Amino acid sequence: MTTESGASRGRPRSEEARSRILSAAVELVQAGGLAAATMTAVAARAKVSKVTVYRWWSSPGAIVLEGLLDRAHATIVSPPGATAQQAMAHQIHALVELYRDDETGAIIRAITSRSESDPRLRDAFRKYWLMPRRVVASEILREGIAAGEVRPDINIEASLDLLYAPVYFRLIYEHLPLDEDFAAQIMDLYNGFITT
Repeated sequence: MTTESGASRGRPRSEEARSRILSAAVELVQAGGLAAATMTAVAARAKVSKVTVYRWWSSPGAIVLEGLLDRAHATIVSPPGATAQQAMAHQIHALVELYRDDETGAIIRAITSRSESDPRLRDAFRKYWLMPRRVVASEILREGIAAGEVRPDINIEASLDLLYAPVYFRLIYEHLPLDEDFAAQIMDLYNGFITT
């Protein structure tokens, strides 16, 4: 899992301590909201020093988001042997299902709301949550282009915005439900846009 640049300085990270810290941050947010996941509280719950936490992460938001990504990593990985369409469908169905979980959806809503006034949280959201999924999806599309499954003239970044934006719109504004029908509708429209 990608970590902040500070993680490479000093002693190597203990994977056991890393796992405890990530779990502690997510559990604190689930119990008390974003404000509960302070560096001090995370260190105490994970039974590590604050120095250790600060050495590896620059903010509580970065820890929470990396912890969420660790738990949700299976929603990013493509099924073995999947075509580009199947892999992208897995991405969107898994993301919708993830956000239908009340706790995960609430955490991401809170983070996106607070990130408007917190540049560090906004940067962490991009780095630890948005970009890992986009990197995988970009590769799926490039492989799809190479295999002749995806139109070679598409703008990959714009096409990813088209895929994910409707999910975040419903997650944040809650004007309509995030359901499996919606995921299927997105994919119907999306496949018409990207396929040859």
